Amino acid sequence: MAKRITAIVSLSIIGILIIATLIMANVDVNHKINCANPDSIYVQYSSNSPIDINPNDENYVDIYNGILDRINNASKESSLTALFSGTLSDKPSIVTNSTTSATSVPSTSDFYVSFVYNNPQKLMDGNNEYKNADGDSVYYKELVFSVSSTDDMQEVRVYIIPYYSSDNPDNGYNTNNSYYRYYLLNANFSELYNYLVDNGLNN
Repeated sequence: MAKRITAIVSLSIIGILIIATLIMANVDVNHKINCANPDSIYVQYSSNSPIDINPNDENYVDIYNGILDRINNASKESSLTALFSGTLSDKPSIVTNSTTSATSVPSTSDFYVSFVYNNPQKLMDGNNEYKNADGDSVYYKELVFSVSSTDDMQEVRVYIIPYYSSDNPDNGYNTNNSYYRYYLLNANFSELYNYLVDNGLNN
């Protein structure tokens, strides 16, 4: 009798583990950046001039949505994969430059995709507002994604272009594309890269 109970309990535990494994294999987690949809998306390939992908332009609305969808899903992985890779609770981290001076976004031979905003956006650290050393909110005007063709989840930088010339709004609108901070996150942009090429945005 005791052996039968032990066998039933063991089979029940195995069954629960199998069900949990199947659920986790089919449920995704997404480590994407918490940001609003941009007013426009600029795509730049290598040293070419940026192309304005404006959702109000009927020629670009589908491409705008396609880019947005692929960026939003670039950091998605199954819960099971995330569990075994130790990334289940991962989120993008915000890194501040080691120097106090602004740094120019580096050049690339691949794509830069920029989320451009008409109004100041509060910098978010997950679901919480990011605060600077003085305890103030930080605002940005642009997020610049570095997009390569590597078909793998890898650590990437998303450069945060401040809306103001410093954290203080009294210092006026920022007119350059330098950054003090960037997001560090894991993402696979290969699908986005291929989408940009398929739509001729590397020409």
